[in-house]
Amino acid sequence: MALFDPIVAVNMVIYSSVIAMLSLGITLTYMTTKVFNFAHARIALVGSYAAATAIGVLVSKGGLEYSFEEREVLGLSVRIPYPLYVYLAGLSAAVIATTLATLFEYYVIIRPLLRRGADFLKLMIATLAYDFLLLALLTLYNTHSYVKPLLDSIALSSTSMDMSSYDIRIEGYRGVFLFSLLSSILIAVLLYLLLFKTMIGVKMRAAIENPSLASVLGINVEAIYALAWAIGGATAGIAGFIMLFAADTAALKPISATSPADEIVVSAFAGSVVGGINNVFGGLGGGFLIGVIEVYGAFLLQQLTGLGVIIKYNKALSMLAVGLTLLFFPEGLAGLVTGRRGRGILARLRRGVARSG
Repeated sequence: MALFDPIVAVNMVIYSSVIAMLSLGITLTYMTTKVFNFAHARIALVGSYAAATAIGVLVSKGGLEYSFEEREVLGLSVRIPYPLYVYLAGLSAAVIATTLATLFEYYVIIRPLLRRGADFLKLMIATLAYDFLLLALLTLYNTHSYVKPLLDSIALSSTSMDMSSYDIRIEGYRGVFLFSLLSSILIAVLLYLLLFKTMIGVKMRAAIENPSLASVLGINVEAIYALAWAIGGATAGIAGFIMLFAADTAALKPISATSPADEIVVSAFAGSVVGGINNVFGGLGGGFLIGVIEVYGAFLLQQLTGLGVIIKYNKALSMLAVGLTLLFFPEGLAGLVTGRRGRGILARLRRGVARSG
């Protein structure tokens, strides 16, 4: 009985990275506007489609021929069918598309409702409505995009996006694994630098802690909220880009208008709750932990019990983690680490304003 499998471990890292990025975005939107964004996983799918379209157009217009020869990426040999710039263009398209989709949701739906005093339930229903709108648009795009060069390049169909038949995927595990792992680390570092080493980060934390007092101190709270939503949207784009190439290599289903968003949205919310709904890094860490529980936890239970069916019910493990967290650690795992540290940012900001005045 083997309790370690390198393939499962790689799947775990890829899947956990996706869940962590989505949990981060959900946490950011909740911390700022106090609403759970149920459209967040679907927004990541918008990124998948945008990346696929950009790659398809570049491949078709550029007349590129695929080749799985070894290519040098960051000093490592990775087998990808096209030059690196093709994938960077796809990543850029994904991030731009999801950022715009998220900002549209904030400015057109959420902010007007907040100004009218909408409660939590109305805001939540509004995000669900936006999720259905995106679902309809992605379905229409999938169904009616039989226009060259998209058809020749990315094989759109009415039910799914079959990337592998056109060899636009990254072959094997190494490329997706490296990108997902490095992306998670880079996002964590950049977030730390933004929140704790810049004035924008100070204002963001102040606006989140007490928006009314932050506004009195001259902080544009709405602009800060929009920035937080934009960051969440950008990370959803990276998650969508990973999902596009990880369908055959990780615990993710092939890309379609519904999949894998409908499956992983539960896991993303679980990561946000387990990590700490009021802590950005808690959301990131909680999402990664949920990915570990669902992939490797299910694998270990399967090995220990001999019941292969356990893999199909791995979501039950993440729900169990949510239940235990709410029962014993209501503030999430981040509350165990930070305690009361990090509070009082407004007090420090007030002192700084007083000294400068």
